[in-house]
Amino acid sequence: MAGMREAVLKFPEPDGVREVVVLPEAGFVRQRDILPWEKLQAARITVIGAGAVGSFTALSLVKMGVGTVEVYDFDTVSVENLGPQWFRVCDLGRPKVEALADQLAAFGGNVVAHNERFLAQPVSGIVVCTVDSMDARIAIWRHIRKCRRVDLYLDARMGAEVGKVFAIRPQDPEDCRAYEAELYPSTEAFRAPCTARSTIYCASGLSAFLAATVGNHLAGRRYRRELVVDFRQGLIV
Repeated sequence: MAGMREAVLKFPEPDGVREVVVLPEAGFVRQRDILPWEKLQAARITVIGAGAVGSFTALSLVKMGVGTVEVYDFDTVSVENLGPQWFRVCDLGRPKVEALADQLAAFGGNVVAHNERFLAQPVSGIVVCTVDSMDARIAIWRHIRKCRRVDLYLDARMGAEVGKVFAIRPQDPEDCRAYEAELYPSTEAFRAPCTARSTIYCASGLSAFLAATVGNHLAGRRYRRELVVDFRQGLIV
């Protein structure tokens, strides 16, 4: 693979042109017979939420070769985010999506940062929800149900050491019924103390399951509609 050079892509933006260094196909040769390179490069995946699971998911998608990752979040990096989220000390005070876009550009990723709350912006293809509010999940899902161009909707929910991943095809009535049975208002959700809400291994572990599901979907392989992972006990249900 010696002699292979990076490609520099240019993306027009309101304030100029942004250049992104993209790794050549040779950078992903170890997965070539597992994941479809062309489909990964053509994919544009939306991640809603750039916190613990969301930041690691964006990293995983970039490192597996997804062409464009759009990230929505209106929050800024605070000191308590440094442990369980993919942020550096120098990112403190910055919008999460901007800090994430800068970091992942160094890995050859094209991350489109939306420093705003996700409301009803147009989306298509694959959408990953990693927000930390059940009320927000309900609002997002209502919008997704109306979007005829969303093929796969992933929802990741994290406790400190236990996580759950849903993989839903919005055009499949059975998938929708099963998922909607798992939606409830925030007032009914368990609220852990602020010192027992997240760990890096749960966040990064769930991002791996999300990325694997994306890979399975693009490769035309089967994947589970619901997955529960207990990282403390090493159990997958």
